[in-house]
Amino acid sequence: MLNKQLFLTLSLSALLLAGCSTTHYISINPQPEINTNTLSNDRVINVSTSTKLATTVGSIKTGLNERADIYANNDVAASVKESILKGLRDLGFTPDQGVTPAADLQIEITKMSYTTKVEALKTIATLDFELKATLAAKGQTYKANYGSQKVREYGTMPYQQAIEDDMNDLASQTVSRLLSDPNIIALLK
Repeated sequence: MLNKQLFLTLSLSALLLAGCSTTHYISINPQPEINTNTLSNDRVINVSTSTKLATTVGSIKTGLNERADIYANNDVAASVKESILKGLRDLGFTPDQGVTPAADLQIEITKMSYTTKVEALKTIATLDFELKATLAAKGQTYKANYGSQKVREYGTMPYQQAIEDDMNDLASQTVSRLLSDPNIIALLK
């Protein structure tokens, strides 16, 4: 009986020390903050988005040996396009109305990552979201990169909702940065 109890105790300890592994599925839906709605355009504005990134956002490994892989479960390029179009409308633009040739705004999602490192029992997460924009309008081409980064610290595995909220906050900051670029605004007016 004593051997059985010892075996059970050792087995349970081994399971606890092995940690657990899980998967977090998050939805990326940027919500840019717009401060003005008094702008207008005379040309149609075509917005296209693309990415060469996979649905893998990153992974977490905590100091307690907990593991989680993070995946985007929606079409991030389509979501970013919708947020940019909504942001343009919130600025006062009417992207689908105007004369041609259209202003052509091409957005590429170049980075979307969630990486962690462990220091003692503290987990330090670095979140990144980056866009590359190319705008061809009024006989000119303007190119710019926009990025946001956030660092979070955890003692244990963060909840899926917390990860999604942090990534969406980061994506929203990046899209807001693009929509507040005075060069983008000037070429779209």
